Amino acid sequence: MISIFLNRVFRAIKIDIDLYEEVEADKSLTRQALLTVALVAIIEGIITLWAPLPTHQPLFVWLSHISQSILGSVTRWVMWAFFIAFVGTRILPEPETESNTGELLRTLGFAYAPGVLYVFASLPIIGSIVQLLVPLWQLAAMVVAVRQALDFSSTTRAIGVCVVAFFLMVLTLILFIMFTSFFIAIASNAIPMETPLIGT
Repeated sequence: MISIFLNRVFRAIKIDIDLYEEVEADKSLTRQALLTVALVAIIEGIITLWAPLPTHQPLFVWLSHISQSILGSVTRWVMWAFFIAFVGTRILPEPETESNTGELLRTLGFAYAPGVLYVFASLPIIGSIVQLLVPLWQLAAMVVAVRQALDFSSTTRAIGVCVVAFFLMVLTLILFIMFTSFFIAIASNAIPMETPLIGT
């Protein structure tokens, strides 16, 4: 089972079009897509936190940062799938387009796979090349994943869907942050600065 999963991850890294077609059609692979996202998030979390965090930090600090990395990546993955499904099927579909959020969750999840290469990011010389190439590699995998999931014949249209979905997602996040900040401010103002003693 593990070897089959790792083989899929390897094929996703190679941007194997057939792999993305298989993943799109197989509903049972949603869990493996999630596992791919989590695996990459763990690797990214360890690499990005290694330098700023002293090695003598308690284990729970490291676990907290890794957990935040995983939850952030999973949230971004789900949002991407939702907005790309919306844009690709409602705003910029092709006549053959027939897809849903589940298909995009699976294909986009495996599109995270090139992030596994971040294990080499801490190596001298190679590390800087890896940090430069991996995001571009992931972007290329994402475009292929979107094209296959939405049954597009045009790569340009797939890129356009990604761009529109990105702006919608950013707008949603900004509005969410604004509303959250608004309610936090209300809650903060509702808390009395001083609690007067009864009878004084």
